[in-house]
Amino acid sequence: MSLLWVTDIWGQHASMKGQIESLSQHAGECQLLDPYAGQPFAFNDQQQAYDYFLCRCSKPGYVDKLEAWLDAHDEPVTLLGFSAGANAIATLLSRRSFPQVNKTILVYGSELPELDGPLPVETHLLLCQQDRDSEKLTQAQWPASIQLTEAPHGFINPRSPAYDASQADQAWAWIQQKI
Repeated sequence: MSLLWVTDIWGQHASMKGQIESLSQHAGECQLLDPYAGQPFAFNDQQQAYDYFLCRCSKPGYVDKLEAWLDAHDEPVTLLGFSAGANAIATLLSRRSFPQVNKTILVYGSELPELDGPLPVETHLLLCQQDRDSEKLTQAQWPASIQLTEAPHGFINPRSPAYDASQADQAWAWIQQKI
């Protein structure tokens, strides 16, 4: 089994290396999918990262990248998505199922789609209270295990202005538990 880490708008960066190694110990091979085809960028701020994401990849484009990756890989995989990556996973799996996907872990997805029923796989959500869209993501409307945190959106990413090392450590422990 393997793990596919679907990154947020910040894409890949050297700061991810330690977590990739740790995830590989818990889940087998850990691969990355990012909006920029593996090219690392250093953005000045979150708005610049978001604007570049929209220009270079787009929300629908990220869903397409994920779909292409899944179509090309048939081995069992757990999907771990952060923010835009979580939104892409949820959007794709709400439209189509993939037999190789056995679990999803979605972290601070702020634009998760409304569902008619549960996703076709075991799903775990870690949401920031500020991202929760006024009752949209209740247990009945989004059947999954839901963990809420008071930490701000982006608190796990060391490049985000909201980064909180202590909260990030707790979140990584939760993620590893769900894997």
